[in-house]
Amino acid sequence: MNIDDAIRFVVDEVEDPALEHPYLEETYKNKVKRSKIIVNRIKKIGDLNRYLKRFEIVPPVGDPKRDLYDRFKELNLKTYEDLYSEFVQKFAPYIDDVTVLDDFVIGKDYTSWDISIFAQTYDTQSGIYLIGEEPNYQAIFVKATFEEGKYPNKWIEPNNLLKYYMYSARKVFNKDYKYNRAILNSNTTNTPIYVFQKEGTRLILKGIFRYEKDEYDPEDGSRWFILQKINTISTEKIMTEAEYNQEIQKLVNKSKRDSDSNRRQRLANADNVPDKLTVTSTQFKRNADVIAEVLKRADGVCEKCYKPAPFLRANDYTPYLEVHHLKPLAEGGEDTVKNAVALCPNCHREYHHAADVISVTAGIIIEDGKVLIAKRAGEDKLVGKWEFPGGKVKPNETYVRALRRELREELGIKVKVSKYLGESIYKYDSGVIRLMAFYVKRVAGAYELNVHEEMKFVPVNKLNGFDFLPADVPIVHKLIKNG
Repeated sequence: MNIDDAIRFVVDEVEDPALEHPYLEETYKNKVKRSKIIVNRIKKIGDLNRYLKRFEIVPPVGDPKRDLYDRFKELNLKTYEDLYSEFVQKFAPYIDDVTVLDDFVIGKDYTSWDISIFAQTYDTQSGIYLIGEEPNYQAIFVKATFEEGKYPNKWIEPNNLLKYYMYSARKVFNKDYKYNRAILNSNTTNTPIYVFQKEGTRLILKGIFRYEKDEYDPEDGSRWFILQKINTISTEKIMTEAEYNQEIQKLVNKSKRDSDSNRRQRLANADNVPDKLTVTSTQFKRNADVIAEVLKRADGVCEKCYKPAPFLRANDYTPYLEVHHLKPLAEGGEDTVKNAVALCPNCHREYHHAADVISVTAGIIIEDGKVLIAKRAGEDKLVGKWEFPGGKVKPNETYVRALRRELREELGIKVKVSKYLGESIYKYDSGVIRLMAFYVKRVAGAYELNVHEEMKFVPVNKLNGFDFLPADVPIVHKLIKNG
């Protein structure tokens, strides 16, 4: 049996007969309708058993909950209380199948029903859910909405540091309210705070957070928490592949910012065999005919860079290309030949992970121990600044070919491109520039000023005396460092 069987049993035995009874008042039917909504959103038999257990004991006379029971009996309708013992007997092998905290995967989407059913409140309107019994809460679930209402929550640092308003009643933010008190005490009680970001009807589990501090606005009396995300990898919780990639990149960035000595000391003490994590992914059931047709169309050549596949598949010795959807399936793209291209691994990774940048080349021309620099002409705000000659890379053009072309157009010379010096990344108003610098040697042609106002050869140790374009400054530093 599965959850659908259990739901159908409750609906058929109690809820539909009640809703179809001609003499049951609308007030009672509304209660049954709400119960039916809840029942139909439960995903595990054990969770449904927990919900029905509320009806295990007949309410005493005088209890408001008794009214529904009595009215059902008057109309000879089966009550939830009558049903419960039958349910337990019928589904006994499955009633231990309940949702547990570890079922919540960081990075995955949920609904308000998923949360409220797990919390056993069955109230989808709450912002904070306390999981377990006070004071030993198993967890605290927080639904964070943004740009809504008078007190919108806010990311201080995207997906990392959250400003979250305290629970309030009639605009009174009291620290002693149980929801607020639970978060304030969470570090002492070692209670994890699960933050769900609300986007429409979706609730994305952003991760596990810890309380850092609370703050206060004396003008309107509002109070809020500052919640800091715990890196998901250190929690050893189940996560999506996207969450893993995001969190490992945070750790890499942190390591890059640290000193070389600290990083190397950690490496010396690190375990050589890493611990294992559980990472989940969702796959689409793709049409094999689409894959086969696109690979046949490509005929072993990448449909982006137009280069032959870099290697052959081990299983059948065919050219290795990967079929990529131009509009991703996750964004509503169609699994069709028209919406797919065959790509080499490098171009495929570029589609998924590359930043939107403008690639530019720069030539380092050294003659008689001096390096060539040129002053920009034109009318934009960068006019008059110095740079290393070069220019933009055209689509499907290599860096080397682009640099040869640009130096021929700008300076009228033919060059041999040799050693790669390095790169510089800089964000101008027009976009992000990736400047790739190469040492080059003039092999033919006399120097011409086709696009620049001025050019000159200067000693490397004098380069700091010139006002270079921001993107060229790191290249200057590399040259000076290299001597």
